[in-house]
Amino acid sequence: MSTSQKTPVLRLPSTPPPPILTLTPKTHTTIEIRPFHIFDARPVARIANRPRIASCMRNTFPYPYTSKDANHWLLIATRSYSDPETKPTKSGKPLLLDYAIIVNGVLVGDIGLKPLWDVESDTFEIGYWLGEEFWGVGIMTAVLKEFIAWVWEQFPTVRRLEAMVFDFNEGSKKVLSRVGFVQEGVKREAVRKGDKIHDMVVFGLLRREWTTQVLSVSAEP
Repeated sequence: MSTSQKTPVLRLPSTPPPPILTLTPKTHTTIEIRPFHIFDARPVARIANRPRIASCMRNTFPYPYTSKDANHWLLIATRSYSDPETKPTKSGKPLLLDYAIIVNGVLVGDIGLKPLWDVESDTFEIGYWLGEEFWGVGIMTAVLKEFIAWVWEQFPTVRRLEAMVFDFNEGSKKVLSRVGFVQEGVKREAVRKGDKIHDMVVFGLLRREWTTQVLSVSAEP
């Protein structure tokens, strides 16, 4: 009689997880911010494989962007984050830090957080990218505004968000300014991208500034 056991089968969910946020900024447009799913690899590789996107990102975001790169990214993006000492969550449970941006059912980009440590442990760096064909129509402004509110709610001890932008990325600078970020300084010649040297522009947003903005908007007649 055989004593061998069958190898357990790993069953992945066949549908993506539910969104953490749903927005309807324009008629006939629905934007969802949801956790990544392992089956997102193909659309991520397709939409991310653009040199103009990679030119605005750190070198960990490659070009060409292959399915192998997408699968590697999804292994990172689907890991929950937990730091109960310096960044406890509202629920006390681990949370994901990276999310897919979905417009009318189509994956168009990514938004996420990078925790800072030590004396900067009250800070997240926020980052994002969007498929080139979706630039300039207000999607990232709408997403960023709602995602920031979600971060403040889910991470009650976080006091500061910051974003780093290459000096030539005027679109991203405008988006950050629209949602309340302040340009705080410039790290001169801090970026080497290929054979070119660029400045890194530092943007910051404080929780108390965001709260003041919200109260100010609420008080308008």
